Amino acid sequence: MSLDAFHYDRRVAFSDTDAMGVTHHANYLRYCEEARVAWMRARDLAETHWPHSDRVLALLHYQVWHMRPCTFDDLVRVYLQVRRDGLKIHFQYAIYKGEERICEAETLHVAVDTKLKPVRPLPQFLNVLEKEKWTETWLSNL
Repeated sequence: MSLDAFHYDRRVAFSDTDAMGVTHHANYLRYCEEARVAWMRARDLAETHWPHSDRVLALLHYQVWHMRPCTFDDLVRVYLQVRRDGLKIHFQYAIYKGEERICEAETLHVAVDTKLKPVRPLPQFLNVLEKEKWTETWLSNL
């Protein structure tokens, strides 16, 4: 994994696991959301999103590929990359447990206002997006 890729670390909580003792599949999407919010904080973008702004990144689409399980108290690291395509904002995620990739995901978002109407993200957000590195083959080359 590239050392310059943004990442977010978290431990698997007991409440994240199912009756078989593995992380329930729905929680991987939550891990991606936590990483996305951490990315925004790290880029000083909290003020460009609700509740500090009249904009929110609405989720249009997501895909998750589960490769291996994780269990209670495992430390997982979520790597992400992001790019803009017009009004759409694409995120890709790779989730690791140690050196083992256990999950990949993609989410597609659009900024909306308080009436849920698509709008351009704020200039500060757009400026950060323009500086982000995006590699089309990122997931396959990790």
